[in-house]
Amino acid sequence: MSIKSYKTQILLVYIFLMFINSVIPIFSTRSLWRYADIFHFVEFFILGLLFINAIIDTNLNINKFLFGIFILTLIPMIDEGLQYFFDIPGRVPDFNDFIIDLFGEYCGAICFVIYNKIKRSNG
Repeated sequence: MSIKSYKTQILLVYIFLMFINSVIPIFSTRSLWRYADIFHFVEFFILGLLFINAIIDTNLNINKFLFGIFILTLIPMIDEGLQYFFDIPGRVPDFNDFIIDLFGEYCGAICFVIYNKIKRSNG
Protein backbone atom coordinates (compact mmCIF):
# COMPACT_ATOMS: atom_id res chain seq x y z
CA MET A 1 0.00 0.00 0.00
CA SER A 2 1.63 3.21 -1.17
CA ILE A 3 0.61 6.59 0.23
CA LYS A 4 0.91 7.97 -3.31
CA SER A 5 -1.75 5.58 -4.58
CA TYR A 6 -5.13 7.18 -5.18
CA LYS A 7 -6.75 4.12 -3.56
CA THR A 8 -4.82 4.73 -0.35
CA GLN A 9 -5.60 8.44 -0.42
CA ILE A 10 -9.32 7.76 -0.80
CA LEU A 11 -9.12 5.28 2.09
CA LEU A 12 -7.33 7.77 4.36
CA VAL A 13 -9.82 10.55 3.56
CA TYR A 14 -12.69 8.16 4.27
CA ILE A 15 -11.20 7.13 7.64
CA PHE A 16 -10.59 10.79 8.52
CA LEU A 17 -14.21 11.64 7.70
CA MET A 18 -15.40 8.66 9.77
CA PHE A 19 -13.49 9.90 12.81
CA ILE A 20 -14.75 13.46 12.30
CA ASN A 21 -18.30 12.09 12.09
CA SER A 22 -17.68 10.13 15.28
CA VAL A 23 -16.86 13.21 17.36
CA ILE A 24 -19.58 15.51 16.02
CA PRO A 25 -22.36 15.91 18.61
CA ILE A 26 -25.76 14.55 17.59
CA PHE A 27 -28.88 16.53 18.30
CA SER A 28 -31.52 14.56 16.45
CA THR A 29 -34.84 12.94 17.04
CA ARG A 30 -35.21 9.44 18.35
CA SER A 31 -36.68 8.29 15.03
CA LEU A 32 -33.20 8.09 13.46
CA TRP A 33 -31.77 5.95 16.26
CA ARG A 34 -33.64 2.87 15.12
CA TYR A 35 -31.53 2.91 11.95
CA ALA A 36 -28.20 3.39 13.74
CA ASP A 37 -27.19 -0.27 13.33
CA ILE A 38 -27.79 -0.11 9.58
CA PHE A 39 -25.78 3.12 9.33
CA HIS A 40 -22.90 1.52 11.26
CA PHE A 41 -22.94 -1.60 9.10
CA VAL A 42 -22.98 0.32 5.80
CA GLU A 43 -20.30 2.81 6.91
CA PHE A 44 -17.91 0.04 7.91
CA PHE A 45 -18.85 -2.20 4.96
CA ILE A 46 -17.59 0.59 2.69
CA LEU A 47 -14.46 0.86 4.83
CA GLY A 48 -13.79 -2.87 4.38
CA LEU A 49 -14.15 -2.55 0.61
CA LEU A 50 -11.87 0.48 0.43
CA PHE A 51 -9.26 -1.02 2.75
CA ILE A 52 -8.84 -4.32 0.96
CA ASN A 53 -8.87 -2.49 -2.39
CA ALA A 54 -6.03 -0.27 -1.13
CA ILE A 55 -3.83 -3.12 0.14
CA ILE A 56 -4.14 -5.13 -3.07
CA ASP A 57 -1.27 -4.01 -5.27
CA THR A 58 -0.74 -6.94 -7.58
CA ASN A 59 -2.31 -9.89 -5.86
CA LEU A 60 -3.78 -10.67 -2.47
CA ASN A 61 -1.92 -13.11 -0.29
CA ILE A 62 -2.87 -14.35 3.15
CA ASN A 63 -0.37 -12.08 4.94
CA LYS A 64 -1.79 -8.93 3.35
CA PHE A 65 -5.32 -10.08 4.12
CA LEU A 66 -4.54 -10.85 7.78
CA PHE A 67 -2.72 -7.52 8.17
CA GLY A 68 -5.78 -5.83 6.71
CA ILE A 69 -8.10 -7.62 9.13
CA PHE A 70 -5.87 -6.60 12.05
CA ILE A 71 -5.90 -2.93 11.02
CA LEU A 72 -9.63 -3.09 10.31
CA THR A 73 -10.18 -4.36 13.86
CA LEU A 74 -8.34 -1.35 15.30
CA ILE A 75 -10.44 1.27 13.49
CA PRO A 76 -13.79 0.58 15.26
CA MET A 77 -11.88 0.33 18.55
CA ILE A 78 -10.51 3.83 17.98
CA ASP A 79 -13.92 5.04 16.80
CA GLU A 80 -15.72 3.83 19.92
CA GLY A 81 -12.74 4.89 22.06
CA LEU A 82 -13.11 8.49 20.90
CA GLN A 83 -16.70 8.41 22.10
CA TYR A 84 -15.62 6.85 25.42
CA PHE A 85 -12.83 9.28 26.27
CA PHE A 86 -14.54 12.48 25.09
CA ASP A 87 -17.88 13.57 26.45
CA ILE A 88 -19.70 14.16 23.18
CA PRO A 89 -23.41 15.05 23.39
CA GLY A 90 -25.55 12.41 21.75
CA ARG A 91 -22.65 9.95 21.38
CA VAL A 92 -22.31 6.90 23.58
CA PRO A 93 -19.72 4.15 23.18
CA ASP A 94 -21.47 0.86 22.66
CA PHE A 95 -20.05 -2.65 22.45
CA ASN A 96 -22.89 -3.65 20.09
CA ASP A 97 -21.83 -0.85 17.72
CA PHE A 98 -18.29 -2.24 17.83
CA ILE A 99 -19.53 -5.72 16.89
CA ILE A 100 -21.70 -4.36 14.07
CA ASP A 101 -18.75 -2.27 12.83
CA LEU A 102 -16.51 -5.35 12.76
CA PHE A 103 -19.15 -7.43 11.02
CA GLY A 104 -19.70 -4.70 8.42
CA GLU A 105 -16.05 -4.21 7.58
CA TYR A 106 -15.29 -7.93 7.51
CA CYS A 107 -18.25 -8.47 5.17
CA GLY A 108 -17.00 -5.64 2.96
CA ALA A 109 -13.49 -7.07 2.90
CA ILE A 110 -14.68 -10.59 2.11
CA CYS A 111 -17.08 -9.35 -0.58
CA PHE A 112 -14.25 -7.45 -2.24
CA VAL A 113 -11.97 -10.51 -2.14
CA ILE A 114 -14.70 -12.69 -3.68
CA TYR A 115 -15.43 -10.06 -6.33
CA ASN A 116 -11.71 -9.74 -7.11
CA LYS A 117 -11.28 -13.52 -7.46
CA ILE A 118 -14.31 -13.79 -9.76
CA LYS A 119 -13.08 -10.88 -11.85
CA ARG A 120 -9.60 -12.41 -12.21
CA SER A 121 -10.91 -15.87 -13.06
CA ASN A 122 -13.18 -14.47 -15.77
CA GLY A 123 -10.39 -12.38 -17.28
